[in-house]
Amino acid sequence: MENAVVIKIGGATIDQSGVMEELAEDLHALEHMFPIIVHGGGAEIGRYLDLLGKEFKFVKGLRVTDGDVVDVVEMVLSGRVNKQVVSLLSRHGVRAIGVSGKDLEMLRAEKHLLDGADIGFVGAITKVDTSLLEMFAAHDVVPVVSPMSFGDDGATYNVNADHAALEVAKAVACEDLVFISDVAGIYRADGSTIRRLTPSLMHDLIDSGEITGGMIPKVQSAVECVKEGVHRARIISWQGPGTLQKELASEDSIYGTVVTAE
Repeated sequence: MENAVVIKIGGATIDQSGVMEELAEDLHALEHMFPIIVHGGGAEIGRYLDLLGKEFKFVKGLRVTDGDVVDVVEMVLSGRVNKQVVSLLSRHGVRAIGVSGKDLEMLRAEKHLLDGADIGFVGAITKVDTSLLEMFAAHDVVPVVSPMSFGDDGATYNVNADHAALEVAKAVACEDLVFISDVAGIYRADGSTIRRLTPSLMHDLIDSGEITGGMIPKVQSAVECVKEGVHRARIISWQGPGTLQKELASEDSIYGTVVTAE
């Protein structure tokens, strides 16, 4: 898909005061580009699960999701968070529309087994149908995508938003996949930022314990996408108006880490 850029935002970014308004300004300035926003919402999901008394845990950065939990996750992601993002962007002049992976079968998934273990209704995307995105591109509408998907078995699957962004980026063959995070890129144990990350360096840092927890699936997604045709994957923190334009205009990362092939 010509001139597409996939932007993944998490719940911390959405909740940070003023960031969505500034992002809207940046989207207006992205001339001749088609932004696709994929969002998470982990903190908001956790808050609602706590309110409902639902216990949960994480394994290697992925939320274990039983039948009750997946219903809550869908309600929060495809409902509250998705429409919150659409509302914030729309109020600042962005023609945005909220969809989930279920709409027009955009994202199809199967059960994701983590090291052979069943962690519930956690999905791995098997297919991306870009026809809905192509319709939005033709009408200059910015899609805001919740990663909730369904499988051939009819089940609803909670797909990690980083993984969903990766698969969408590969499907539309975009030049850049941008993860806007609450951390400014990937850090070494001494606190220094890694400005450029390659697949071999990623494996070394995971094996050494310098990359842990929820950063593991984010980094793995970024590395996988550059192996499969996306030119660059960027993991950045928001630094005010102009962050997105400046970052995308640079081969190296200004505000975090850029992931490239070896």
